[in-house]
Amino acid sequence: MKNIAANLMILLSLSLNTAAAESDAAQVMMFGTFHFSNPGLDVVKHDEVNVLTHDNQVYLQAMTKRIANEFKPTAVLLECALASQAKVDKEYAAYLKGDYALAVNEIDQVGYRVAKQVGLAQVTCFDEREVQWKAEALHKVMPESNPALQAEFESTVQDLVAEFNALSATLTLGEMLREMNSTQRDLQNKSFYLLTNEVGAMGEGFYGADSAASWWHRNFRMYANVQKIAQPGERVLVLAGQGHTSIMKDLLELDQKRQARSIVPLL
Repeated sequence: MKNIAANLMILLSLSLNTAAAESDAAQVMMFGTFHFSNPGLDVVKHDEVNVLTHDNQVYLQAMTKRIANEFKPTAVLLECALASQAKVDKEYAAYLKGDYALAVNEIDQVGYRVAKQVGLAQVTCFDEREVQWKAEALHKVMPESNPALQAEFESTVQDLVAEFNALSATLTLGEMLREMNSTQRDLQNKSFYLLTNEVGAMGEGFYGADSAASWWHRNFRMYANVQKIAQPGERVLVLAGQGHTSIMKDLLELDQKRQARSIVPLL
């Protein structure tokens, strides 16, 4: 009987310790967006969505207020280079004083707004720019080694552009952002890199696999920066292009020390 009681006490203690650890775990909310001001750097170059219309500004103000009030982030991470932190600090400090007009990008329109509404003194750049998507060799080899796959790749890019433009012409900004953060869109984004993964397989250069790996490499580094900030007790909003968040959500799901919170109910 004593052994049973002792075992029960051990199990209860372990259960309480686990519950305490889970309650103290960092909460991380991934917010994937399209680029409000599209610089044309992405492979899929879609039309810009005008976020400065009256309706979209009303929506952005309300949406960022919901995030601030309901998630209450203790840190806001933005897709800007670490080297840009001083510039961002200067802009955000001016914004807090009312001396800065928000630019047409998601960093300002969403990130700065949320941070100000929740009372943060600073926002944090977390992008990784040293490692980029290395697709030059892939695109040099594929047209000759696999012209059918090259044609399929080009057709897929055109289809993605047309699909985005059609959605942006018919959906509200809120509906667009909910769509961008859906499981379906995340899967679509990641599967794009598998389309060309076989190029150079069987020891013939592995151009496709190395290209895809370079993109995951960048996102692993970006997630490392998230982990650095998302320590126990923190509530971290991560704002980045959906091409990044679709991968980082997978890493967050595997991360035993952090808990994922969905952005979708707040959009």
